[in-house]
Amino acid sequence: MRSHAPTPGGPGGYVAQGAYAQPAAPAYAQPAPVAAPVPVAGNPTLYLIYNGQRYPVNKDQFIIGRGSKTSDLAIKDGNISRKHAAVIRRNGTFYIKDLGSTNGIDYKGMRIDNKRIDEGDVFHMCDYEIRFTYRTE
Repeated sequence: MRSHAPTPGGPGGYVAQGAYAQPAAPAYAQPAPVAAPVPVAGNPTLYLIYNGQRYPVNKDQFIIGRGSKTSDLAIKDGNISRKHAAVIRRNGTFYIKDLGSTNGIDYKGMRIDNKRIDEGDVFHMCDYEIRFTYRTE
C-alpha cells in the first residue's frame, strides 16, 4: 500500500509523493529602493514670493498667518487664520502644511493638507498667491 504522506518541498512546504518539486521561489522579494527627493546641491535657500516681495525661508518652521506676532509672513486679512500654514524643512527638503486653517490651501485647484515644495510651486490661500523658488535672481 502506497503512503500519501506529504514530503517537504511544495506549497505549504510539502509535495505529495510522486509529484515533481518546483524550484522554490525566494522567500521574499525586495522592492526597488525609492529615491528620496534630493535638494539642489549645497542646500540652497528657498524663497517665498508674496505680493512682489521675496522672503527667505531660513528656519525649520516658517509660519504664514494673520498674526503679526505669531507669523513669519503676516497677511492681514480676516479670511487668513492666525496660524494658517507652515513651511517645514525636514532633512533638507521643504514641505507646506495646513495648520488647521478655516479656508485651507489650494494647489492646482485642489485643497491640500500638505505637499513637498518643488521649484516654482504656486499655492493659494484665500485670494493670495504664494510662490516658491530656489532661484536667487
